[in-house]
Amino acid sequence: MSAPDILLEVTALERRFTLPRRHLLAAAPEVHALNAVDFTIARGHSFGVVGESGCGKSTLARLVMALDRPTAGSVSLLGRNLFALGPDELRLMRRHFQIVFQDPFGSLDPRFKVGRAIGEPLDALEPDTTRAERRERIAQSLADVGLKPADAGKYPHEFSGGQRQRIAIARALIVRPDLIVADEPVSALDVSVQAQVLNLMAELQERHGVTYMLISHDLAVVEHVAETIAVMYLGRIVEQGLAAQVFAAPRHPYTQALLDAVPSLERRDRSRRQRIPEMGASLDPYDPGCPFRARCPKAEARCAAERPGLREVAGGQRAACHFA
Repeated sequence: MSAPDILLEVTALERRFTLPRRHLLAAAPEVHALNAVDFTIARGHSFGVVGESGCGKSTLARLVMALDRPTAGSVSLLGRNLFALGPDELRLMRRHFQIVFQDPFGSLDPRFKVGRAIGEPLDALEPDTTRAERRERIAQSLADVGLKPADAGKYPHEFSGGQRQRIAIARALIVRPDLIVADEPVSALDVSVQAQVLNLMAELQERHGVTYMLISHDLAVVEHVAETIAVMYLGRIVEQGLAAQVFAAPRHPYTQALLDAVPSLERRDRSRRQRIPEMGASLDPYDPGCPFRARCPKAEARCAAERPGLREVAGGQRAACHFA
């Protein structure tokens, strides 16, 4: 991938949280939410991040949005490291990336009419916009997501969950960002509505060339939208590649187990499914071995002594497993 094609580049990203000391003389324990995360997203493409709750997906989203600062590493958008920018420069950069939150009921202020909610990014990032231009762009954003311009005068409680998420997408689109980070955008919606919102996101990408970073625990959602996916486990990417490759031939045992756990008419033989134990206590972050070995059916002595690195195993597909 040539440099001009890269919209977002995440390099050696780490985030550690220090917990309170148990007693005065004890060292303060740390939680490693992210460990050496690397990936790039090409302009106009969709990148999916999938994994269990607690694997670090939302922490990654917050760092990409510069809502939190990393312990180490960098996040570069359009070739600029977001964490090397001053407050004013970062504010100007924010028009290039927006976020769609998980809960369509909590992400909209119930006191504001929809037009005001959608227009907030314009007020903050493009304050020179005239009233007439503001009304026109709000109406266009509503039309883009399949709603009527007249809906700008209504309150959020007058809409269904799926319609509220469309409003949230319209709010993200109004400044025509290069990147939209969607953090579990359909997990709070009915299954029948999920497909409508996902189809809408795909249509908007085709129409406006927007780039998506999609965070989800649902493999079916990621498969529907993302072209490239990364599977996360305990703060690390354990498998990465084109979605078609990963779903057709998963190389990491964790990815294989996640896929086997998805209900499917094509996967009728339940006896062949791998069942991995529930996630227990996290391993010591300084443990030298593979963090998945306690749940892995393939684990051997080598897995306890040597942590596998993320390496290419087939045609650009990468996996962090000794036996991939």
